Amino acid sequence: MHSSLSLHNKTSAAQAPERIIKFSNGSLVPKAAELRHAEAVEMDIESLDRFEQAADAVRAIFAEAKLSTPPLLLLINICLADSSREATQRFEKLIGHGSRIHLSHTWYVGTEEGLRGLVDDLRVLGIGDGVSYRTVETAARELAGQRAEQAPLPTHRKP
Repeated sequence: MHSSLSLHNKTSAAQAPERIIKFSNGSLVPKAAELRHAEAVEMDIESLDRFEQAADAVRAIFAEAKLSTPPLLLLINICLADSSREATQRFEKLIGHGSRIHLSHTWYVGTEEGLRGLVDDLRVLGIGDGVSYRTVETAARELAGQRAEQAPLPTHRKP
């Protein structure tokens, strides 16, 4: 269950999509019957720089099914606190910097004001048609199996 949804277009909250297809790098391609009734696609990707590549894949799936692509929503996992330092400490405790959960999903760790700024930037840049949010508590619960494997951060070695 996601805590909220923000659409970039002029759609009012009353018109927010109810039938949302979830898409991630590891998800199976939905059947045409599932796609037909989709009002939006929620994209759970590992980073913002992968959005356009993932969006192209989603558009191709809908095109192959001869359907128009519904709005594409970027799922952002959020860890909010009164200060960035507090949010970072909370994130480290619940998720862990460099964990598989951290590296496999898009995260915002900081303040509510900073999150609003990020969403405004996404709107200006035209990244997706909207944003959906998953709180750090929900993400930790839903993605718990991924935390067991810690993915090491890349290191740079001198030749």
